[in-house]
Amino acid sequence: MTTHKKFVTTFFCILWVGCMSFVNGQQDLPAEVLAYADTVLYNGKVLTADDKFTIAQAAAIRDGKFLAVGDSARILKMAGPKTEKIDLQGKTVVPGFIEVHSGNYEGWHGPSGPAYFPDVRLKFNSLDAGLRAMKEVVDSSKAKPGEWIFFSFFRTEAAYQVTGKMLDAIAPNNPVLASYDNTAGVVNTLGLKTLPKWPELEPSIFKDAKGEPTGTIKNWAYGVLTYEVLPWPEGKLWDDMLQSQLRMMHRLNEIGVTTMGGRAGGLSVTLCKVLYDRGVLPVRLRIISEVPRVNPNAEGMLKRMGNLQGIGDEWFKIVGATVSSIDSNMDNGGYMTRNPKLKMYPGDAFGAYGQNKWIDGVDKGSDWKQYSDYKSALVAHKYGWSVSDMHIQGDGGVDLMIETMKAAEKADNPVTGQRTGLERSVAGQRWGFVHGMMRAPDQLKELAKADAQLSFSPDYLFLSKDGEYGTFQYGADAVNRMSPIRTAIDSGLKPILEARGGLPSFYRSFDRTIDLTKGERPAEDRTAANVTGPDEDDEFASLNSTYFIKLEKFITRKNDSTGKIWGAQEKASRQELLWMITNWASRMYKAEKEIGTIEPGKLADLLILGADYMTVPEEKIHEIPILKVLVGGKVKYEKR
Repeated sequence: MTTHKKFVTTFFCILWVGCMSFVNGQQDLPAEVLAYADTVLYNGKVLTADDKFTIAQAAAIRDGKFLAVGDSARILKMAGPKTEKIDLQGKTVVPGFIEVHSGNYEGWHGPSGPAYFPDVRLKFNSLDAGLRAMKEVVDSSKAKPGEWIFFSFFRTEAAYQVTGKMLDAIAPNNPVLASYDNTAGVVNTLGLKTLPKWPELEPSIFKDAKGEPTGTIKNWAYGVLTYEVLPWPEGKLWDDMLQSQLRMMHRLNEIGVTTMGGRAGGLSVTLCKVLYDRGVLPVRLRIISEVPRVNPNAEGMLKRMGNLQGIGDEWFKIVGATVSSIDSNMDNGGYMTRNPKLKMYPGDAFGAYGQNKWIDGVDKGSDWKQYSDYKSALVAHKYGWSVSDMHIQGDGGVDLMIETMKAAEKADNPVTGQRTGLERSVAGQRWGFVHGMMRAPDQLKELAKADAQLSFSPDYLFLSKDGEYGTFQYGADAVNRMSPIRTAIDSGLKPILEARGGLPSFYRSFDRTIDLTKGERPAEDRTAANVTGPDEDDEFASLNSTYFIKLEKFITRKNDSTGKIWGAQEKASRQELLWMITNWASRMYKAEKEIGTIEPGKLADLLILGADYMTVPEEKIHEIPILKVLVGGKVKYEKR
């Protein structure tokens, strides 16, 4: 044998021995080092929703994350003897939905949806009729002397005439809070006495011409009462609320939600934390803290607790902070606008330019920037928090928010003083604003520069009567410019679909509305001079049982109840809408490396659909069934 042949033979022998040693070594490796996929899904249409909107056939999952995405042949090679194989049989798979403005926290509305007493909402245009109804509510309650009694008002002109002394006459032995907003209400004398004597609260405790309290409290006084003074539920009520919270989360799974986010107060956070500690959360939680919200001591509390933004894990994480709303809603004329209303409903309490809660919440003669959540927003940013989940409907409110953002970046701004060293640019913090009705083109460009996160809800124009209310107040041209998704995208933003998945909760199961305005006017007469305001939109409730109705409405821009198409020029594509509730939605929480798409390394949250989202007729999108929901690779819902 020649030297060359001996060399080649020896080389291949060594190579063979090395390969066999490697194989044997692999077989001896522990499972932590080498493992097959836990689950493979194949033979389907996987809409990854990545930045290129890649469409694949299959995906592999291991340890709760996507291991690989590609064609079926390749992915099936990752299956082992214990791997679960799911033959999709051509079905469509999409990433799990991300809800960025969830009303699905128990205790989310504080005492206006109390856990302490069945919440009754009163709607009245006659003060005498309203007072009689309040007395009936109080007399029928089971509250013992000294126990709190709560009810709430629809925001009518008559409701704003209720005083603390009127409540004294109705309930002389109980503290009473009648809320007409989530930052404002009326308390009786016993209720007012529970407030601490802090000078910071004085501007938000309203007084008459003689300097006597009227009973109206707003902003910081309301916040201290509802977040700090009022008791938390106990005993069976606490346990019932825990179970209700868990049921709501499972219901979210059924309609495709795998991550639930939004603002939450201490009670809501604690209820969810208990479920987290028990290991039973079926959805991921992204908490936007309400610590600075209507809080006169926001700076002190934020300094005490330190910056906790980003603290948590894949199931439970604190992702920002929030402050109070700037304005309110269309139904009561509450949009804060640049331009005046063309017409006002009788009983409109806010005037031609709508409501500015930050100014309205401070009694006349006080510096509203020092005694409102304008200051709280600057303070939150100063200590490194993203200010998010901000309710802003009108374009006048957007102007105020842009002003606030610019003030937050000034090192020498008159409210917060010098920087802390933690503070970053507004763009780095990604401030977030919800609802998105009035957004002017110049504002969208400004917000894009700040990398603001904007969510848009289809509920207002397409799943309620707000288009009609808006036409009456602002004109059809203005309504056709509302929810400007196409303009937002063209401005460089990545807008988010806000599905606003409000579901019945434990405390809301007690809720009942007493409407004393019925019969005062023809229900069908929406434009006559005698119109007092909009009615409730119960006819739309059944449509909100699926998130796919939300996608459909921003694709068609059609309100099926009225048959009208609002803002056809602002339509978004199916691809963009899916991004808006998955990929782009993850940006609200700086979570684009964790959730929102089907890509290797990301958390394995997905939906298996019973129809092809990309090809089903537009008007049938809301009928798409969800067959199975996986969160972290585990089945959380399966259609029976």
